[in-house]
Amino acid sequence: MAALLRRVADSIAELGEVEVQDIAFHSELDDEGDSWPSMTVYFHPSRGPLR
Repeated sequence: MAALLRRVADSIAELGEVEVQDIAFHSELDDEGDSWPSMTVYFHPSRGPLR
């Protein structure tokens, strides 16, 4: 889980100034029945200074 959170944070940082509206966490089962976590980030370009 920690690696996923780091990757999401790094990806958001690479986008530059954006406003994150929501982050959704999902956990699905892979073909072997193991949990496969993922996250979806909803964002748009920032319209001003970061808060």
